[in-house]
Amino acid sequence: MDNCLIICKRVLESLSVPYTQQFLKEKVLTHPHYPSLLYISDILEEYGVGSLAAKLGPDRLDDFSLPGIVQVLLADGNYFNVITAVSESEITLFDEKGKQKDVSRLDFLKSWTGVSLLLEAGEDVAEPEINQKIRDQQIIKGVAMIGVVSFLGWLGLGLVENGTSGLFLFYFLLKGLGLSISSILLWYQHDKENPALQKFCSGGKSVDCNSVLDSKTFQLVDGRINPSLIAFAYFFAGTGLIAGLAFLAMTFLAWLSVVSIPIVIYSFYYQALVIKKWCRFCLLIQGVLAMEVMAVLWGVFWEGEFYLSALSLFLFLFTGVILIRPMLERKDELYRSKRELAKLKSNKELFELSLLRSKKIKNDPQGLGILMKGEKPKNQVIKVCNPYCGPCARVHPVLESLFDRGNIVLHILFTPGNGDEQKEKTVRHLLAIESKGNSKLTHQALDDWYGAERKDYNAFAAKYPMNGELMQQDEKVRAMEDWCEKEKVYYTPTLFINGYELPKEYNVEDLKYILT
Repeated sequence: MDNCLIICKRVLESLSVPYTQQFLKEKVLTHPHYPSLLYISDILEEYGVGSLAAKLGPDRLDDFSLPGIVQVLLADGNYFNVITAVSESEITLFDEKGKQKDVSRLDFLKSWTGVSLLLEAGEDVAEPEINQKIRDQQIIKGVAMIGVVSFLGWLGLGLVENGTSGLFLFYFLLKGLGLSISSILLWYQHDKENPALQKFCSGGKSVDCNSVLDSKTFQLVDGRINPSLIAFAYFFAGTGLIAGLAFLAMTFLAWLSVVSIPIVIYSFYYQALVIKKWCRFCLLIQGVLAMEVMAVLWGVFWEGEFYLSALSLFLFLFTGVILIRPMLERKDELYRSKRELAKLKSNKELFELSLLRSKKIKNDPQGLGILMKGEKPKNQVIKVCNPYCGPCARVHPVLESLFDRGNIVLHILFTPGNGDEQKEKTVRHLLAIESKGNSKLTHQALDDWYGAERKDYNAFAAKYPMNGELMQQDEKVRAMEDWCEKEKVYYTPTLFINGYELPKEYNVEDLKYILT
């Protein structure tokens, strides 16, 4: 697994930050500055974890805030580690592969470059919309569980009605067991840094799953077809065949089990005498195949009639898995393509050229709307929005992050209400809050409004009570409406960067890497 991805995982786990694998992986592998300390800092910021890059000396190690990220120089290049504990004699850390280990202080100092990322977790550290994602995952798991139970119930009922022998049922259970083991093996080949799987696949000098699975002897079509994929396809097709055809498939499956004997023998020979390493998953699958042969011989299953439909269905299921699996793995290629596009879009020179070709503001919006100045602003961003616009709410956190860094002047304007009394009341209320001259209050009010899942004006007005200030905003509202008409702003959100409309090729997420 990628060093930066596994380090981000270990940091989030150390800080007890809830996250989902898919969101984290996509953010990591599509970042334009991947791989670098800057990009790790950006990723952690998505979860509410603040960071500060620093170059520290050996004398600062005892003052290191934990957990923290450090860069180490190894024989094959620079990597990141996560320090979790420091004592006088040793350092506890997650290494470049995500394994937790204790390293002597002296050995650590020899490899540490001094480059570090100090971390500070906020109060509400979590992945964006994590609760909804967890609920979705639970629903999917629940539906899958119901599907599995229903399938097993249907299959069991069919076996009972047909008076199935115990030996046939045992053979079917072996197929299910093989499918489970091969599924885990397939998972391991995709996520070799998984701590639980790694622990099972290693243990002493003679146990090493990677040596067996990655051996060129077992790789076909440039590694696209490997032992784990073949095993999964075999057991998946076999289980599907029994589920679909039951006894009609038994003769074909029996001969297929017998044919697997040379494969079992060769695999055992190769592990024992050629590479002298054992793969525990492979041994389990070999054991299942051997028991299949025993069940076939004991039950004399090969004496039945051979049905061509069994062969056709098996080949369909087997080749289907072989072909679909590489297609699913193309997601990593998609991540790489998205990362290359992000690198291109984060090029400031190209952005400036594209911006100059975009529509330019003709009328100065000075004195209109809500103006929020950063500490050291380099750029001005005008956001024309609607308080009840969903996309406007999604844009707000990104612009807020840029403002919090002090990078921008954020100018917020609102589109005409067009007779919508509720919308106009909300706009007047936000302007009234801004008129008090308290920037923190304005900032908080905007966060509360755009961060709310349900836009409830009455609740918002009760939290931020106003008196006569509301009646003083009509002229400001009309001035904003006139400005929008003159600039022909007809949709929200519309963004202007330094006086030019944001080009259609860019979105607000790209600004995080451009306006720095």
